[in-house]
Amino acid sequence: MMLLIGNKGFLRSKILNCRKAKSRFLKGFTLLEVMITTAVLALGAALIYQSFFIAVESFNYYSTLLKVTPWMDEKIWQAQNELKLLGSGAAISSGGQVNINNKDISWGLTYNGLDQSGTFYNVDLVASWPQGIRQAKLSRSVYAIYTKK
Repeated sequence: MMLLIGNKGFLRSKILNCRKAKSRFLKGFTLLEVMITTAVLALGAALIYQSFFIAVESFNYYSTLLKVTPWMDEKIWQAQNELKLLGSGAAISSGGQVNINNKDISWGLTYNGLDQSGTFYNVDLVASWPQGIRQAKLSRSVYAIYTKK
């Protein structure tokens, strides 16, 4: 209970009551505060969204890479084996397309003799496929030695 003494006490209690009444009505947010909060939340959501798609794209790339690598190893082994057994007379396909992981992968294989006698060969295999907005590329190189019988 407040004891009012004179005119000063009356004014003080009126000011306090007025402040309490204003604070009851002004408990909401201003438009500027709402707009800033919305902008910050939209920026955060956009960053999370972008990082999610970067992660998905990386997963797709490595998933394809894990399926292409054994295929390339097998293909280069076949070329190396044919050159080892047949030398320059080997019938090695030089390129084409293969579908791995629902992606069309273009590949090309080249081999070059490293000496005049046709004993040493360099074999290069290159595979490429579209990955998002860029072109992914993977290459393998081996050497083959033709053993004459």
